[in-house]
Amino acid sequence: MIPVPTPSAQTTSTISPNLRSTTPATSGPETPAAESSTPSARELRVKINQVDAFFNNSPNGRPPDRLPKDHPEDSQGGSRPDSKRSTLKPSKVTMPRDCSDHLLRGGTKSGVYLVTPDLRSRSFSVLCDMELDAGGWTLLQCRQDGSVSFNRTWAEYRSGFGELDGGEFWLGNNMIHLLTRDRDMVLRVELEDFGGVMEYAEYQQFRVASERMRYRLTVGTYSGTAGDSLRFSKSYDHNNRAFTTPDRDHDRYPSGNCGAYYSSGWWFDSCMAANLNGRYYVGSYKGVRDGIFWGTWHNISTEYYPTNERQSFKSVRMMIRPKSFAP
Repeated sequence: MIPVPTPSAQTTSTISPNLRSTTPATSGPETPAAESSTPSARELRVKINQVDAFFNNSPNGRPPDRLPKDHPEDSQGGSRPDSKRSTLKPSKVTMPRDCSDHLLRGGTKSGVYLVTPDLRSRSFSVLCDMELDAGGWTLLQCRQDGSVSFNRTWAEYRSGFGELDGGEFWLGNNMIHLLTRDRDMVLRVELEDFGGVMEYAEYQQFRVASERMRYRLTVGTYSGTAGDSLRFSKSYDHNNRAFTTPDRDHDRYPSGNCGAYYSSGWWFDSCMAANLNGRYYVGSYKGVRDGIFWGTWHNISTEYYPTNERQSFKSVRMMIRPKSFAP
């Protein structure tokens, strides 16, 4: 097991193609990571040559069974909506920034790949779906059997946890930020309930700001069959909301911490119309609605009373792909 320290965390958290995560050594408030300096032109050329050599010696760009040592924080201190965003096609980029770049380089098999979305940061591993809707999807989250708890600390959600290759995982807010900072991304959410019903939701813009900005969420226009739960109403709108965990309260609920009440980390409002990181229940359950939740799911109105049975989900996946992607 190879630990993955981050610049701003005094923790040991792991996300690996083969190993489950560990519990952080400490938790609680932490200061934002120090800004990284911009590398020189010579340093960038050295990094490009090193990564090119890596891909030339590794099939499909897959990494060895380890992860990079750190994931530096955004040196710009957060996303700027009015800044110029990258319009380069993946085929013109030296290093694959996400799974769509790998697909255009010939990586057509779904699995774990190494990506480098920013030359100023370390490369890291991601799980790619190269088959769904022409492929090129980078997975951010997977729920399928309840084998991994998502009731985690701020530090764990920052670094990521779980198993990339075949298991449940959260990729990590630092990595999600880097993947979405400089490219216009589409978010796709896929859900399946225990009745065999499968639906999806897509958002034509998806961005997560830096830790300095509390990983604030931006989502755009909805399409799909599952309903728009991320922008459900004015009272329950996850757009432009900061990330909250049980030990770090950034939600708009005045009487407590939504993350502590619902046992997860998420972009809570006051509190939610969606929570894909809730507890995994096999079949229906009663009591606090702390399970995986999508508030526009069919027959959801039957859950109104606490004594009623609540809907649960068999599987959930969150994934992104560049809006301009063309296979």
